[in-house]
Amino acid sequence: MPYRRLPTTDKARIRALEAALKKTIPQNGEKLAISNSYLYELKNVKSKFENMLTQYELDIKIQSDKNQEYRNAMENARMYISHFIQVLFLTSERGEINGGIKFYELIDFDGKVPPLNTEEEIFYWGNKLIEGEQKRIQNGGSAIYNPSIALVKIRIEDFNDAAIFQSNLRRNTKRSFDKMLEIRKTTNEFISRLWTNIEENISLEDAKQKRQITEEYGLVYIFRRNEKKKLTSKELQHNLLFDFG
Repeated sequence: MPYRRLPTTDKARIRALEAALKKTIPQNGEKLAISNSYLYELKNVKSKFENMLTQYELDIKIQSDKNQEYRNAMENARMYISHFIQVLFLTSERGEINGGIKFYELIDFDGKVPPLNTEEEIFYWGNKLIEGEQKRIQNGGSAIYNPSIALVKIRIEDFNDAAIFQSNLRRNTKRSFDKMLEIRKTTNEFISRLWTNIEENISLEDAKQKRQITEEYGLVYIFRRNEKKKLTSKELQHNLLFDFG
């Protein structure tokens, strides 16, 4: 005997619910194979699932759309920090800041820019530059320009705002994702119960005829390899459509 296969994708879940809902409108006096107790639940489950899926897809789109702004802000902050450090090293090499490198904790880098690949590294070194420039000027040093520490600070603040906003978007998407995991589970559980109810309400002895009617309600059957050999070409094609739909 073929076995039922529950939906494995969101589109398949909606397709299954829509097929069952479509059959809740009897035509030509046909008897409905869905018990009254399932009718309200079917509409409710379908509505909740579609609304949650819409919200999840919207959260993904918003996060994706805003991600470029986040990456641009990150690249600007990285560039200004890197350029400031390079100017700082060149100024030190010319002997113009009299050992002022010590204020920035950059002595161990031998004239090389430290890694600036992550949010943490950018914020760490950005803050070190701001603090170091302030301390060096308080000790009688002249401010560095092109870029100035004020411009560096602006780029860091812009990146910080973008990072906070993107973090909130990621949190929203994660929350929607977790809700989707739960609603996929409960929706499949309902579909399983609904399909059982449909099968129980179709009292036909002929298994093939009964299967044909239940498939109109959205049920999906999978044939085992030895069973497929016994199918007609038309039946096999119908089954394959469900396998790859």
